[in-house]
Amino acid sequence: MKIQRSIKLFFSVLMIFTLLLLPSTISKASATTKVSKQSVTEKAPTYITSFTYDHGKWVGKFDYIQWYFGKAADREFLKDCKCSKEMDHAPDGYWIRNVNPRIRTFTISENAQYVLQTRNLYSIKWNEKVTRSQFIAFLKQQDTHHQIPYHIEVKNGVVTKITQQYIP
Repeated sequence: MKIQRSIKLFFSVLMIFTLLLLPSTISKASATTKVSKQSVTEKAPTYITSFTYDHGKWVGKFDYIQWYFGKAADREFLKDCKCSKEMDHAPDGYWIRNVNPRIRTFTISENAQYVLQTRNLYSIKWNEKVTRSQFIAFLKQQDTHHQIPYHIEVKNGVVTKITQQYIP
């Protein structure tokens, strides 16, 4: 009997000390823990609607799209197509859907990377890294009636990379 009472008393005292000491160690631990702000990188397929120099920085306007390739392109094409039964797959193996009218505006990083897939009508250069000046020249050469999709990477609201999507 005495042993049981001693064990109960011991555990009760231990529980009280634990409860008294635990909050102070938790608050010390949380006071010394540094909260680091995670940087988030968003990747999105898009059309570029404008690329300008404004108030000392480069700014782009982007129209997000949905890019589908392969079997996914066929599936999405058939959802959107109001065509005859003879059309059973996406033309050229890709499909672009652009249903959201929102245009997003982002600052372009001074250190942004620019990657092109095509440079002229006669040859393809895959993943060619170019300068901002070369990229702007490429944009100016494009036919305004034919939009080219790009993939952008946006880190903390700033575009860090623009890659042209090759279209067959």
